[in-house]
Amino acid sequence: MKRTYTLAEANLALPLIRAIAAELVERRIDRRALRRRRELLEKAQTPEGLRGELAELDARIWEHDDAIRHCRAEFEELGMTVLRTDPLTIHIPGQNRLGPRSTTTNGTVVFCWQEGEDSVCHGHPVGEEEDQRRPLRVRAKGA
Repeated sequence: MKRTYTLAEANLALPLIRAIAAELVERRIDRRALRRRRELLEKAQTPEGLRGELAELDARIWEHDDAIRHCRAEFEELGMTVLRTDPLTIHIPGQNRLGPRSTTTNGTVVFCWQEGEDSVCHGHPVGEEEDQRRPLRVRAKGA
C-alpha cells in the first residue's frame, strides 16, 4: 500500500506500530538467545542427543525468523519500512506541512520512529534514509 502520513497521523498510528514492534523485538531477543545456545552446543560436540537438540533449535530459530518476516510484512502493509531491526527503526513516508521555507522536495519526508521513543519526533528528506536521523522541527500553531 502506497501511503503518506502527516506527523499527527504517524503519531496516531504509534499504538499499532508499538504492538508490531514489541513482537519483533521480543522475537529478535529470543532468536539471538537460541542462536547462542546452538553455537555453544555445536562447540561442545557431545554426541548424545546433539542432532535432535540442534534440529529443535533450528526449528525454533526458523519460527522466530518467520515471525519477524511477518512483522516486517505488517509494516509494509501500512506503507512503512523497517530500516533496521537493532535498534528497531521504522521509516514512515510522510507529508511535510512546514510551508514554503521547507528544504524538502514537494513536502515529502520520511518520519523515523525507533523502539523506545514516545512519539514520532525524528525524520529527514526523502532520499536521505541512510543518513543520521534528525529531530523534527515543529511549528507552534498560529506561527
